Amino acid sequence: MRPPERWPLHPAPAATESLSSWLRRTASSYGMYSHQLLEHALGHRELSDAELDLDPPRHLLDELAIRTGLDQHRVQAMTMAGWVPWLFDSLTPAPDTYETYVHQLSVLLPPARRQIYTPRKWQPWLAEIRVLRGCRECLESGPTILLFWQLPLMASCPAHRRRLETYEGHPADYIKWETPADDQRELPESLIALDRRTWQAITTGSVDLPRRSVHAGVWFRLLRTLLDELSTPQGRYGRQLEDVRRVWDHCGHPFRADLHSWQPFETLHWARQQQLLEAAAAAMEMIEDRSLIVRGTSAHLLHPEPKAPITDGTPPRSLTGADVQKQPTLDELWNQVTTILDTCIAAAKTDPVIAKHLFDFARYGCRSEESARGLRGTFAELQIPLDFLSQTKEMDPLPDVE
Repeated sequence: MRPPERWPLHPAPAATESLSSWLRRTASSYGMYSHQLLEHALGHRELSDAELDLDPPRHLLDELAIRTGLDQHRVQAMTMAGWVPWLFDSLTPAPDTYETYVHQLSVLLPPARRQIYTPRKWQPWLAEIRVLRGCRECLESGPTILLFWQLPLMASCPAHRRRLETYEGHPADYIKWETPADDQRELPESLIALDRRTWQAITTGSVDLPRRSVHAGVWFRLLRTLLDELSTPQGRYGRQLEDVRRVWDHCGHPFRADLHSWQPFETLHWARQQQLLEAAAAAMEMIEDRSLIVRGTSAHLLHPEPKAPITDGTPPRSLTGADVQKQPTLDELWNQVTTILDTCIAAAKTDPVIAKHLFDFARYGCRSEESARGLRGTFAELQIPLDFLSQTKEMDPLPDVE
């Protein structure tokens, strides 16, 4: 059987492009629609954009990799399934998914202050209704749709510093933006910084935070945790209520995005999701400049490094001679050990308490009764009395040693 023929035309996928977008661009190279390419070139049934981008059949991804010469992992990365376990623990909902993903970390509030919810069929970042959003400038230059535009991970495009907007249609054929082109609110610098970090997590696999670099998986969960804390019911804040209110005042949006009852972030309207992302950006900015006191166990990741002490400008003198403590050599260390051991043996000959401590210490390395008998013989040769052994009917069992 001959191997499947390589397609002569197959545009290279853009960074983080979705599978449905890439397949549509590939099909247009042959004057076809993507469902026609699936049916006539691959013998596969029609799949919606949502099915292609979430978790399409593995054999379809393998076939696309063969026909285009792309690496299989590169093809899979154009789907949500390709981002397990970095972005998602799993694409199969479980009863404790929310607790596992959102409550392992904490930023604003100590873990005890937070209420653990168990929303049904919840998946991080994924909504039941597909929302089309994108960067107007990106789509004006070409019909490439990024996979992560479908998720409320970012509120802006890091490349063009524009807000992501919702639209209808397919960019290659027809697109209708829901807001006029000139209706663009100014982007806060804190939001730009937040989205830049999220983009770094997506494109490089890690994020540079003030103290250290963290894995992308940690960043996605840290951000989702902060969004949960900012929408926590008011009664859970306790003494930190005023601190959280200051975050919302700083970003200029209503407290808790004007939520009257708790809802998972993924189910909210895009307008409210943007407000929460801006509040998360404001909180991170305030934590980093130390204008906000937080009590979460993971907040230290956002704290800046301690500042160096202020001096009068005089350079520190070099440490030489007596300022530098000489490191002992191996022979000197061994002499210290033998001296201490000789002192212990001499004391054990006259003090039963010290003798018992020394015996217990040495016996820790004995792995059998035979080695324990040998230890008793050694103590007899050193003339260390073993009177303390007669105080118990049986010796303590030997310690378990892995």
